Amino acid sequence: MKIIHPLYLPLLLWLTPVVAQAHAFLDHADPRVGSTVQAAPSVVTIWFTEELEGAFSKIQVFDAKGREVDKKDSHVDAARPAVMTVSLPALPPGDYKVIWHAVAVDTHHTSGTFPFTVQPR
Repeated sequence: MKIIHPLYLPLLLWLTPVVAQAHAFLDHADPRVGSTVQAAPSVVTIWFTEELEGAFSKIQVFDAKGREVDKKDSHVDAARPAVMTVSLPALPPGDYKVIWHAVAVDTHHTSGTFPFTVQPR
């Protein structure tokens, strides 16, 4: 067994690759975070800073009374794995809250919420 001379230890540590510890944070969304929209969106789309693990990531949309109003079809886009969407029915005017849970492909978990409002016509 060879023993590394202590003078070479700093060089060895410098040459050792560092494993990146990434988290999937919300980059931007449509509808925009905190926005008021004229027409109800048919989908909520969120772009993240890292690729997601689709089996463990989800978006939900709730109305002001706390009822889930999305179509429960949340999914990560296969062609763009840092993008997640959920479909919406025709929403009436009102305040809505988006809740998201994301698991990056490196298994780090993040979650968050943001509001949007559908303005009366």
